[in-house]
Amino acid sequence: MTAEEGVGFFFGKANEQPEYDLVVIPSRYSSYLNIDLSSDYAGFIKAFNEMKNKIFAQIPESTDLSREFLNYLSSYISRKGSQIFGAEITAAVQDKDEELVQYIVSEIFKEWAPKIEISVDFKQVNYEEISAENFMQLWEQFDDEGLAEILKRPDISNLPEIFPLVDPIRGRTLAEFDLSEPLFFVVLNVRNPENLEKLKSLYPKHFSDKGNVMPLAGTLVGKEILKGKKQEYFLIKVDMGEGIIARGIVPKSVKIMSEKNRFEEKISSMQQQKWEDKISEMIQEDSSKISKTQPHRTKPSHESSGSDFLMAFLMTLMILGIILIASYFFMQF
Repeated sequence: MTAEEGVGFFFGKANEQPEYDLVVIPSRYSSYLNIDLSSDYAGFIKAFNEMKNKIFAQIPESTDLSREFLNYLSSYISRKGSQIFGAEITAAVQDKDEELVQYIVSEIFKEWAPKIEISVDFKQVNYEEISAENFMQLWEQFDDEGLAEILKRPDISNLPEIFPLVDPIRGRTLAEFDLSEPLFFVVLNVRNPENLEKLKSLYPKHFSDKGNVMPLAGTLVGKEILKGKKQEYFLIKVDMGEGIIARGIVPKSVKIMSEKNRFEEKISSMQQQKWEDKISEMIQEDSSKISKTQPHRTKPSHESSGSDFLMAFLMTLMILGIILIASYFFMQF
């Protein structure tokens, strides 16, 4: 039996079955497992996927090795009980008990290999942090994708700008949404003063002098794929009521909230003043970070591609408030 090494992760909501992935290679290729386990969630996932694609392309046997172990891991979690397994990891991570996390992971391998060495790193993060990390990467790339001109199209140039609520655990990508389905979103820029007055009249609890302060529910009435230079996006149109149609550009990979009861739960528990104060605080903090990291960046010629998208993600951060557990596990065979 040849020696093997691997790296993988668990990620999920507290006390629920985590998502996971892993790549295994023969130990003679160990130099390919070059990844920083202590990096933030978004950076880790991006680096992991790039590393995995490179390994699968250059080391053919790694595909079968990885698939075999993932099948074993799926079977182990099913036998143990996904809720129990998720609760065990949650408790260990919340208590910052490194020995317990090490033990839980070690137990997975008892039936897989008689002798194994495991190194574990883990971190508890909240939804605000994860969304901010993912958004900052998206915001920095948006202008480079060549989407600015699309926003000037006559059929959408004057429509209100919206962004859907994101839900990375239970959500669906826009490809899975059918036309006429409900869509939950925040309004970034109404543009037309007449429409703004209509919306204030229709949804008095959702708007203040500062704009849209609580998310809305509308109907998806159009979607089309836009090809950026690096990835694909959806251009969506949403009926907000009273004949008001809004537009939005959303990365194809983003998972969107789709459960009505989940949306209503978040709305009913929301405190408007706290919401407004937190949004203002986050906008100032993240705008400062952007200016420091990109001092020579040219200001976009279109207002909605940067500032509106920044507002969108910062607002969606506050809507869900989901506490997630991210555990990064490094495994050596």
